[in-house]
Amino acid sequence: MMKKSVYYLLAITICICCGAQIASTNSNFKFPGFQTITHPGSAKAIVIEPQFQVFHVNDSVSELHFKINNNQLLYTKRDGKDFTSNCLIYYNLLPAYNSREILESDSVRFSDVNNDDSENFLIGKININVPSGKTFFLRIAVTDLNRNTSVSDIIKVEKANDLTRQNFLVTQRNSTLPLFKDYLKINDTVTVRYKKAEAQKLYVSYYHRNFPLAPPPFSVNDQTSFDYKPDSIFNLQLSNEGKADFIPTKKGFYHFQIDTSTHDGLTLFLFSDNFPEIKKAEDMFYPMRFITSKEEYDSIEQSNNLKAEIEKFWLNATNNDKEKARDIIHQYYARVQKANEHFTSYTEGWRNDRGMIYLICGKPSSIYKAEYYESWTYNEPTNLNTYTFSFIKVMNPFTDNDYKLDRSPIYKQEWFLSVDDWRRGKVNNPDE
Repeated sequence: MMKKSVYYLLAITICICCGAQIASTNSNFKFPGFQTITHPGSAKAIVIEPQFQVFHVNDSVSELHFKINNNQLLYTKRDGKDFTSNCLIYYNLLPAYNSREILESDSVRFSDVNNDDSENFLIGKININVPSGKTFFLRIAVTDLNRNTSVSDIIKVEKANDLTRQNFLVTQRNSTLPLFKDYLKINDTVTVRYKKAEAQKLYVSYYHRNFPLAPPPFSVNDQTSFDYKPDSIFNLQLSNEGKADFIPTKKGFYHFQIDTSTHDGLTLFLFSDNFPEIKKAEDMFYPMRFITSKEEYDSIEQSNNLKAEIEKFWLNATNNDKEKARDIIHQYYARVQKANEHFTSYTEGWRNDRGMIYLICGKPSSIYKAEYYESWTYNEPTNLNTYTFSFIKVMNPFTDNDYKLDRSPIYKQEWFLSVDDWRRGKVNNPDE
């Protein structure tokens, strides 16, 4: 077994968005597919939401980068001196999603001292022996040993060829730390690294597309084929280390490739300089489309004071109860931001199928995830009003986070009831 290497530091202080009474990102909604395990005798679980990034260093070694919010870990004074976290990351490398065969396994244990209760990210990496030419799966468990609580998931390791997104690593300029996201802001400066230093250039295709809003879950989703002809194409020269700096200058998405004969590559998106936070009236207005009629929506859009009209809508929903209006605004736009953080693909998270369901219906009672789909169940199995949404994973060269809802007329009544609840100032399945 090769020696595993881990780098570890406190990296980024979290900023909570301001503006329209937006919530902290620390709600108990967890990544779809992450199973929370509270061991017997443990304290009440606080969900750990780790982020992962896989980068293929070469044909035999891949890096598993991880990022954990220290606010989601329990710090205890075990030595009588410092408040210290105690975390374990354990993984199995599998040849198939549900395989019982384990090709490699190992664990990394690390701790952090935090005496001033500051909120930071813990970032590190683990080197894993992964041969080229095939697709594998990593079953990962992250355990807070102080709290005796774990989360687990299975992530895909695409090593069938040298052209897929995991052969690229995006970092801030002059940094070795991955971004752990695929969206940027205008004039961000990032460095794109390709695994093979002998490559000379990156081909970048720029797309500007206006994708439609997700239709209601009971309607027919008209699938239109994507036009792969880019709006523009340019090249980036790679350094001797296989790196190139990149600065996005306009909204849309940028697809980086080594070989343009396929669709495989790395894609970076630019939605707005606020994304994923909700800071402006426009950010608040667009997600209202799910709970407004066309006439209401058009009227608000055409008003001279967008912010005032948005406030008027929510006050009407709560019978002019200002305190209740503030609370429902807090809940609604916290969900918009959470949807952006978890469900963004080639569109903002709140605009697509999973984001729409989460925004209107709230967090599900349970989530089941398989290789090519995930299902969300609301209410308990014994409840007559139990209903389940199934999402099918779309093979998309631009993102691995694209899921389409399996639509059905059976959702119509439940959907309108949930929309009416928002319009009457009631929060469905509140997160807090």
